[in-house]
Amino acid sequence: MNEIAVLTSGGLDSAILLADLAATNKTYPIYVRSGLRWENEEMRSLKNFIDSLENPLISEIVTLSIDGSVLYGLDHWSLKGRVPTYDAPDKEVYIPGRNLILIGLAAIWCSTHNISSIFLGSLKDNPFPDASDEFIGNYSKVLKDGLNINISVKAPYKGKSKVDLIKKFDHLPLHKTITCMQPVGMIHCNACNKCKERRDAFAKAGIQDKTKYNHEGSL
Repeated sequence: MNEIAVLTSGGLDSAILLADLAATNKTYPIYVRSGLRWENEEMRSLKNFIDSLENPLISEIVTLSIDGSVLYGLDHWSLKGRVPTYDAPDKEVYIPGRNLILIGLAAIWCSTHNISSIFLGSLKDNPFPDASDEFIGNYSKVLKDGLNINISVKAPYKGKSKVDLIKKFDHLPLHKTITCMQPVGMIHCNACNKCKERRDAFAKAGIQDKTKYNHEGSL
C-alpha cells in the first residue's frame, strides 16, 4: 500500500481530497500553521472531519509551522487587518508564496519519513501563480534536486471545480469543513470572499448547503 502526504487545511477542497485518497492509501494529512487568523477553527474543523470518516488509513495530523508575521507583516489582512469582503475579487485574497511554503515544508517532512508523494487540492479556477501546472511541475523538480530524493507534487483536481467536487462527494460530511477567512466557533462569517465562493458553489451544484453561517453577514 502506498504512503502519501496530503496538504490539508480543513477547507472543503483539501478535505475531500484527503477522504478520496485515503480510500486506497495510507495517508498523512499535513497542516501548516503560519499564524493566520482562521487556523484554530480550521484545525478544529479538520479534526472533526477526520474523526467522522472513521478511516484507519488516515494518520494523526502532522502539524508544521512557520511565522507568517515575519513574511507578511502584522497588519496583513490574513493576520489582523480587514479581510476581503463578500464581493471582493479573487485577486484580493492572494497570499504571496502560499503554496511555495506549504509544499516546501511538507516536502522536507516527507524526505525524512520516506514518503515520495505530496498531494494538494488546487482546482482549475485557481488563478494564482503558485497553483499553476507549470509551477507544480517545476517545483517538483526543484524539490527532487534540492532534497536528493524522488518526490512528486500532484494536484489531481486541477481539472475540476468546487461545484464538481460537491456534486461527486456530497455523501461526505462537507458541513464539517471550513471555507471562511474569519470563522467564529465553527460558524462561517458569511461576509468574506470565501464564504461567497462556498455558497455559490453549493447553489450551482444543486446540493443542500448544511454549512453554519452567521445570518448577520451578506446574503
